[in-house]
Amino acid sequence: ARTVSAAPAGTPLKGLNYLKDRQDPVALEDSEYPDWLWNLLDERKQKQKTKKPVNRQFHRKQNRDAIKALNFMKDKKN
Repeated sequence: ARTVSAAPAGTPLKGLNYLKDRQDPVALEDSEYPDWLWNLLDERKQKQKTKKPVNRQFHRKQNRDAIKALNFMKDKKN
């Protein structure tokens, strides 16, 4: 039930080269990519990650929300 890659194997991936004097990378077979890469496209799995308290993203979001709330209250006092 994996998502099929948009670039067939052997296709040069233009614009992804960031090293000077090197050629553009070439797409690999879908089976050669790690499993976690395909999970990045699944919105449901990404949302589940942010709901878990052991996840770094969850704590960062909580911290951001707390800072926003504090800033909002500081602004109201002035």
